[in-house]
Amino acid sequence: MSTLPAITAGRRGRSIALVAVSALGQAAAAGVAAFATRDVFAAFGAGDAGLPITALVLVALAGLVIATLRVAERVVAERVGQDYAGALRLKLFLHLGRMPARAVAGRRSGALAMRFVGDLAAVRNWVSLGVARLVSASIVLPVACAVLFALNPALGVAATVPVVLGIALMTLAGLSLGPAHRRLRARRARLAADMSERIPHAPELRLLGRTRTEKAHLARRTRALIASAAVRARAAATVQSIPDAVAGIAAALVFLVALRQGAASAEAAGALAALGLMVQPMRDLAGVWDRHRAWAAAREKCEDILAHPTVDRRRTAKPRPVPAGPQPLRFAGVAAGSVDGFDGEVPAGAKIAILGPNGAGKSTLLALAAGLERPRDGTVSLGDRRTIRLSERERRDAIALVGPRSPILAGSLRRALTMGVGGQIDDDRILAAAADFGLTDTIARLGGLDGRVAEAGRNLSSGEARRVLLTRAALSAAPLLLLDEPDDSLDADGVRLVERLIRAGDATALLVTHDPDLACRMDWLWFVADGRLVEAGPPDALLAGTGPTARFFGSRAAA
Repeated sequence: MSTLPAITAGRRGRSIALVAVSALGQAAAAGVAAFATRDVFAAFGAGDAGLPITALVLVALAGLVIATLRVAERVVAERVGQDYAGALRLKLFLHLGRMPARAVAGRRSGALAMRFVGDLAAVRNWVSLGVARLVSASIVLPVACAVLFALNPALGVAATVPVVLGIALMTLAGLSLGPAHRRLRARRARLAADMSERIPHAPELRLLGRTRTEKAHLARRTRALIASAAVRARAAATVQSIPDAVAGIAAALVFLVALRQGAASAEAAGALAALGLMVQPMRDLAGVWDRHRAWAAAREKCEDILAHPTVDRRRTAKPRPVPAGPQPLRFAGVAAGSVDGFDGEVPAGAKIAILGPNGAGKSTLLALAAGLERPRDGTVSLGDRRTIRLSERERRDAIALVGPRSPILAGSLRRALTMGVGGQIDDDRILAAAADFGLTDTIARLGGLDGRVAEAGRNLSSGEARRVLLTRAALSAAPLLLLDEPDDSLDADGVRLVERLIRAGDATALLVTHDPDLACRMDWLWFVADGRLVEAGPPDALLAGTGPTARFFGSRAAA
């Protein structure tokens, strides 16, 4: 099980130590200000003693020191919070990359986005505005109390007792923030997921006559979010109001004790000055509870992702290099998803088409071969190496996968065509490969290889996007090609392009297709049903027979 990064790890620990040093400086300055204030008020009753220049200067300097140190503390704390959020963001991303593809695909994109936006904002706020202020307040408040007792023990008791009771009350009131934050976070995540799902399809939803229905749905989600936000705000405001109430009560008690004991007005003034310097740390503590509850809710969701098993486990031995050239691909008693007890071997350099009805497990076989899924039982091997044991670089160099979830990220067309391709490739070779797969007009339309491709290739037609993926696979020259319906979205020339990719080299190829013409151009056919290999053989022999392959294509032709 992976865990969250330690908040105090590395330079973050040193930065938090700087926050503590800053807090000590503020506490010392607060003490100096309190005693200097006492001396100033003492001068009022001294008649012609002259101006207390030193005390006045100390009061001013103490204020400047406190202000400067608070600014420095906030800057350091913000850096710590941002650094920790960055470390957690990277850990979540890397862990998602090692999770089974099916598990990642099963999570709503909006909910995943919440991990990297809303939840990480709560994490950052807890570290920069929670932990840092907790450290600061934990130092400033005890020192300020000590200053009060040094000025006058009775006045110290009068001010300290309400402060301690106020902190205890804030702790009790802060307990209600936990459920409030969890409800708010859950409703915010649902709304984010709904919006991310619907926004790309807004025009099509309008075409389907769904505008009014979706508007009402989003309005209900929004009202629920507002209600939860109001509950959270009420609980947070209750906690944050306590320091002001405590300050008023403590000031009144200081006056009362000073009057009853006949304490010097200078001591009372100094005590009030020290008490005034305690109000801001108390307010910081009130905010700490709110941020801690938000952090706790976000932490649960981040830990849920990091607790999910990954495809590849830690290696205990040095991995062996993948041999150059095509290798046989073997499935031995494999079970995963809808695949159950699958046995099959693709000889080195062979081209095999996988056929079968929807849901039979064809795409799962490709994901297993790519090492994107971990089998419940059995093994999948490329040569003498299990695919889940391949390192990231080994997998990149050995396998090219073209499927419906293959990524096209926003950026240059050059990057879209060469993503995952090892080594440097000159533009002439990229242009030649792109031309082979019918992208000449696309390159011209986008303005060359430096032309911009939109997020998820949205400024490409579905056929152009598929041609980009085929070009990328061709440029990779991987010894294992895994093609999941690569002819989908292509025009009548699609079969020729896919065959060109497969026949361009001696790579081992595994192809999922529903096209009988393309399937018949392969060396061998596998027919998969209910997660098992039920028929295998050369295309001519299977299609001429009466088995499931012939019936499958016969029914499609009849339809």
